[in-house]
Amino acid sequence: MIKLQSNNTNCKYYIQKCSVTVVEGKDSVSHINRIITSNISNISDLEYCESLICDANGKIIDAIEISNISEQLLILGIPRSAGKTRELIVSGIHWNEEVKIMNGDGALSIITIFGDNIEEIKKILGEDNVNQKIGIWKEVNNYYTLNIDLKLDAQVNILIQNNSIEEFTKTIILQGVKLSDKDTWDIHRIRNGILSEQEYNQGFLPAELALDKIVDLKKGCYPGQEIHARLESRGKVSKKIMRYSTDSQIDIGTYKSDTGRKIRITSNVNGKGLAVVSVKEKNLINLDDKISLITEEL
Repeated sequence: MIKLQSNNTNCKYYIQKCSVTVVEGKDSVSHINRIITSNISNISDLEYCESLICDANGKIIDAIEISNISEQLLILGIPRSAGKTRELIVSGIHWNEEVKIMNGDGALSIITIFGDNIEEIKKILGEDNVNQKIGIWKEVNNYYTLNIDLKLDAQVNILIQNNSIEEFTKTIILQGVKLSDKDTWDIHRIRNGILSEQEYNQGFLPAELALDKIVDLKKGCYPGQEIHARLESRGKVSKKIMRYSTDSQIDIGTYKSDTGRKIRITSNVNGKGLAVVSVKEKNLINLDDKISLITEEL
C-alpha cells in the first residue's frame, strides 16, 4: 500500500509499450534457455534478467526481459517482434517437453518511475516497497516493483495488471509524480544508455550495441551463437553504438561522415541521441552535410 504524503518531486512515470508472453511447465526454463543469448538455467524465484533472441546470422530479432514469477517465466519484449518470438518459442518445443505458451498482451503492463535518486522514488512507493537489491522483484499487494541499475539516475519498474493501472497512477499523481511524454522518457534513456526498439529493430549484432554482457558464449548453442563466437575470437566487429550531442538539427536516419563511412542515427531528442558508427571514427564526427557530432561511449 502506498502511503499518501506531501511530496514535491521531480519524478515522472511512463507506461512502457511491450509484448507480454507467459511460459510455464517443468521444461520451460531449459526450453527458453536454448533460444536466448543469456543463461537462465539457474534463474531463481522473482529474479529478472535481460537477454536477446537472434537469427541464424547473429542479428537481433528481439530484446527481452525475463522474470521468474510464481513458477512462470514472464517474457517482455518488443511489440513488433512478438509474433516472431512466439513462433520461435513454439516451434522449438520438443515432443516430450512440458511447455505451455500464453499471450499476455493486454493483461499486464510495465509502469516506469524515474528520477534523480532511488530514495525519492522510495518515498513515493514506500520505503519497504522497493527492493534495495538490483534485479529482484518485490511483491507489493497487487503489483511488483523492480529496482533498475542505471549509471546516472534512478528507475523503478512496476509490473501491474492493466485493470489496476488507473488506481495506481492516481495514487502516485497525488504524490506529485507527473506523466512523462515520450521526449522526456527518451532523454532519460539516452542519458542512461537505455536502448529501445529504435536501436533493436535495425538488424544489428549484439556487440555493435554493446550488449556483450547478455551474451553467454559458454552456455551452449542458441540461434546466432556461431556467428557471435567467431566475431569474438577474431575481434572483427566494425560498428559500435555511441551517445552523441550536436548543435545542429538532425533526424533519425542514415548519414555519411566526411570519411565516407555510414552513420546510423537511431535516437534523437533536442540534439542528443544514440548512433551506430564505424569503430574507426573519432569522437568528433563531421557529416557530409556540415553537421558535427561529439560522441562518447555509453
